[in-house]
Amino acid sequence: MKAITNGSVYTPDQVLAPGTVLIEEGRITSVGSADTVTVPPEAEVIDAEGRAVVPGFIDVHMHGLMGHDAMGPGLAHVIRDLPAFGVTAFLGTTLTLPHDETLAGLEAMVKVLDAPPPGAQCLGIHLEGPFLSPTRPGMATSDWFEPLAWEDFQTFQQAATGCIRMLTFAPEVNGAMACIPRLIEAGVVPVIGHSDATFEQVAEAVQLGLSHATHTFNAMRPLHHREPGVVGAVMYFDEIVAELIADGVHVHPAVMAILLRVKGVERVALVSDAAPLAGLPDGKYEWEHKPVFVRDGSCRLADGTIAGAHALLDSGVRNLVNLVGLPLEQALVPATRVPADVLGLRKGRLAPGYDADIVLLDSELRPALTLVGSKIAFDRDLEQK
Repeated sequence: MKAITNGSVYTPDQVLAPGTVLIEEGRITSVGSADTVTVPPEAEVIDAEGRAVVPGFIDVHMHGLMGHDAMGPGLAHVIRDLPAFGVTAFLGTTLTLPHDETLAGLEAMVKVLDAPPPGAQCLGIHLEGPFLSPTRPGMATSDWFEPLAWEDFQTFQQAATGCIRMLTFAPEVNGAMACIPRLIEAGVVPVIGHSDATFEQVAEAVQLGLSHATHTFNAMRPLHHREPGVVGAVMYFDEIVAELIADGVHVHPAVMAILLRVKGVERVALVSDAAPLAGLPDGKYEWEHKPVFVRDGSCRLADGTIAGAHALLDSGVRNLVNLVGLPLEQALVPATRVPADVLGLRKGRLAPGYDADIVLLDSELRPALTLVGSKIAFDRDLEQK
């Protein structure tokens, strides 16, 4: 048994300061104020020393970090490295590559998932592409795009041995819309992204069960007052959970605030979209067979196109507080509770019965200690010795 004491505990309903969290066999067993929860004498006590005690961050859209690509054997390094950024669970996200390379990448990811190293829990795979619109490719190479047909998706899912949990695609392309009910039946979250769909086409997709959108505002038909497009539909339909990259590069802080006001924190999922170059120093690198330049906190192609993010999910939480002005208890919701609910997980909340994925944040909202399933996966004090 473990006990976290002497911290400001962020529960789903209130902040307990000081609060206590009891943990046993990887699950939270009790949460309460210090004067209402008794710490058993045999418990291993973690003194939070006044820090914020919050649920672990869940990133459903990230490609890698520190030079390691999640789409391949580098996934093992991603698992090890993410707890330093407060991420306790995530989906390893692919990028559009030639068909055979995509299959090979999925097979390499599965080998890691069969025997994962200690670190963040990789919940499965988010397949981003190749079923995208050539009109909204972002940094992806449209020559490698394919129209979505159910048989094609099954080929990828077979290579992934059933580990694909989310699929980003353009529903308006080549009748892809018809796959939405089948994806849901198979337990895969259908996600609109890299899409040039009209408002009416998104409305049709919502009727079929669409409920999630990839990196809102980026690589999708923008809002226009006579054609609301994908962006307008994402904001209009309460059914859609909108991913948001809050690195301060992909989306202006004022637009972040607009999205959060329209959707509410309960319908926005914070994601990093971190590139494998995230966290690396400025310089020229290669990703997706292309030169990518890291400069001033962003990753870009030679023509200026954004190529994933340079920041991790903890930066997004800080930006919601510091750039958008949300109180921490609200900024946490899109990074914890919302993605957990999207995937149907007992995570994302400090409450009895939930997984003991917990982060201690210092006064600057930087991770000082990360627990994954009650096991310490990152301890800044030990890292600095």
